[in-house]
Amino acid sequence: MSGPRCTAYRLGMDVLTRISRRRADLTDQVALITGAGHGIGAATARLLVDNGARVALLDRDEAAVRQLAAELNGAAEAFVADVTDPAGLAEAVAAATHRFGGLDIVVANAGIMGPVASFAHADPNEYDRMVDVDLFGVIRTVRATLPSVIERRGYVLVIASAAALIPGPTISGYAAAKAGVEAFGRALRLELAHTGASAGVAYFGMIDTGLVRDGLLNDTGLEAIVAALPGGYKEPVPPEVAAKAVVSGIRRRARWVCAPPYVYALMMLRTPLAIADPLVARNRKVRAAIRHTQNASAQVPVRSALE
Repeated sequence: MSGPRCTAYRLGMDVLTRISRRRADLTDQVALITGAGHGIGAATARLLVDNGARVALLDRDEAAVRQLAAELNGAAEAFVADVTDPAGLAEAVAAATHRFGGLDIVVANAGIMGPVASFAHADPNEYDRMVDVDLFGVIRTVRATLPSVIERRGYVLVIASAAALIPGPTISGYAAAKAGVEAFGRALRLELAHTGASAGVAYFGMIDTGLVRDGLLNDTGLEAIVAALPGGYKEPVPPEVAAKAVVSGIRRRARWVCAPPYVYALMMLRTPLAIADPLVARNRKVRAAIRHTQNASAQVPVRSALE
């Protein structure tokens, strides 16, 4: 190939190479993370700073987020916000955008768990609040940050869960919210395709956060089901494992991010797993877990910001 076509090809490849390098290099990129005071959010913030990024830390836990900002020694700044408060969230995002000059990366991570109970026996107020935080909190975060992300052709990662891929008896509100996050993130990626910005969805399994340890496996009845799983599936992995997957996904502007690795298998097997729902319904351990949660004393209070 020679002549104008060859020149255009070389120019095009040069542009693509520069874009690829820019996307892979996180130096001076600005990231905003919700639920940044604990768990996956905090671990991701630390790793992004280690890779040269600057981070706006958003959390409703003021003490935790300010302590983390101090630990990160000038590369991060704390902003106090609750994702259920649209005005307060918008104000915090505006302050972060002004402080850093714009946003390149958004990780919509804030989430809660509770109550663990069958739908018929769950506290309606706690159930509705969980959906509000886990689904609409993500939507509000993206709404507030998207203008800056589009302007800078950045990347949004919304945090769903392996619960979006499999049946969720006794955690139907959490599973429904995370399935909604998945659908929202996939649609958002398509809608952003023409802008130069992009979006992805993260699916996490058993991560060693307070949400899992205290909110999911603390006398909820589900621990009996988890105990029957193969060894590599039942033990929560450190938040740093999820954080590494997040940062790798940001570098690649990935469609999806999974951790631990077995979550990829769940994604590939979601249709066969759905076909197997009748078998799950007859499983004695599942039935025992559901009966366990029907005791009001077994319901677990809402756990916050610990994805």
